[in-house]
Amino acid sequence: MITLEAQDITCAYDGRPVLEELCLAVRSGEVTALIGPNGVGKTTLLRAMARLLEPRQGSVLLAGRDLRDMSSKAVAQQLGLAPQAETASWPITVERAVSLGRAPHRGWLLPFSAEDRAIVEGILQQTGLVPLRERRVTELSGGEQRRVILARVLAQQPEVLLLDEPTAYLDLKYQTEILELVSRLAHEDKLAVVISLHDLNLAALYADRVALLSEGALQAVGAPSEVLTPERLTQVYGVPVVVTRHPVSDTPLVMPVANGTSSHKRVSES
Repeated sequence: MITLEAQDITCAYDGRPVLEELCLAVRSGEVTALIGPNGVGKTTLLRAMARLLEPRQGSVLLAGRDLRDMSSKAVAQQLGLAPQAETASWPITVERAVSLGRAPHRGWLLPFSAEDRAIVEGILQQTGLVPLRERRVTELSGGEQRRVILARVLAQQPEVLLLDEPTAYLDLKYQTEILELVSRLAHEDKLAVVISLHDLNLAALYADRVALLSEGALQAVGAPSEVLTPERLTQVYGVPVVVTRHPVSDTPLVMPVANGTSSHKRVSES
């Protein structure tokens, strides 16, 4: 069972600490959702766990090995990061963009094998990109580009999948399809998945564990029902909430509490 573990990592930008002595371990077969207000370090943590950002102190271990002691190729074969934003500047087709994910296994010069082509074809189908395969990535909408980024990372066939806001710009249909795909990859293919989400209710629906970040530290880690409490969320987000139960899944359902002024305004305008 592969484990990705951040051990007492501290990260900073321009001398300003963003994460301080943070510890988090993720395991195969689980989806761990990173939640918290804007600017608390969710993207920073993902970048550090993907070896794209060097922690000021501490280390990140992949199956017990320090990422700093591993080659770039070895890391890319086992760990994939889908970033929150990426500029599509090359006018290549969607299929070609997804195929680039095979580079850690094939190199940049070796021709694709039948296995490579089959992997890419399957991922195009999984991510709903078959109708767009001949489109140029520079012509796609923001949501379509998000799916291409995810598909390219999946083509790496990593054992650890790090996703930074993969549902951004996606409508409800594709949000659901992407998160159900991620859940299947974790539970059936035994990937270790870490996913940052702003939507607390999607985190509750699809994550096995939730890690709540605030002020550069983990405030709580555990099952959604343990972490998503009204007291804790009100304190971290600075807005009163109520937490009920989802009528179908029985997972936590988080809703903000409208204050008297806004409620009066809605009544007056109706």
